[in-house]
Amino acid sequence: MVNRSVLFWSGGKDCMMALDKVLESKHANVAYLFTTYDEMTNRVPFHGIHIDLIKAQANSLRIPLLTVPLPHKPSNTEYQDIIHKRFASIIDEGLNSVIFGDIFLEDLHVYRESLLNNTPLEASFPLWGESTSELTSNFLSLGYKAVICGIDTEALDENYLGKDFDEEFLLNLPSYVDPCGENGEFHTFTYTGPLFKETIHHEANLKPQSLFGKYKYIDLD
Repeated sequence: MVNRSVLFWSGGKDCMMALDKVLESKHANVAYLFTTYDEMTNRVPFHGIHIDLIKAQANSLRIPLLTVPLPHKPSNTEYQDIIHKRFASIIDEGLNSVIFGDIFLEDLHVYRESLLNNTPLEASFPLWGESTSELTSNFLSLGYKAVICGIDTEALDENYLGKDFDEEFLLNLPSYVDPCGENGEFHTFTYTGPLFKETIHHEANLKPQSLFGKYKYIDLD
């Protein structure tokens, strides 16, 4: 039985790799991309990507997008209540699984699964446990391209902002930084690749801005 699924979508490379893998395996029908955004900034939490660019991605991928506005800096309880209300609507449509692009953070894995407690939805983690070096190599070899849109200033210098996520970027990463940035060292915006109907036009304003704590971002509008 093929699952009818929604995929948690941030606009970055990890969710793109999860989508590519799921579609290649034919184990799930991705009915929707599912994106939360801060209704004050219109940006995806922690990635800083404007919701208009997320909409452009969904249109180019030809997958319907469910957008979920969040209050600015919601409490965990507020966040969960909003997510559960949105889940109720997709359950009514007959969807039965939620796909996440997490790779190895066990606490996040547990939290994602807890979001689905007391629902008929199952959590799916198609990238779980894979080598982040192999995942990045495969992402690039398939022809996907992404740009560094956010960094943890305690892990990387601001000069990394705006660089393409490519072999040169990976070679110049400090040894303590995960190739996928799975520990939150950096965030990406995927703008083209084999599943895209067209490349997503974006212009980078390289003046960094702070949106979420120690993270700094560039404007890709």
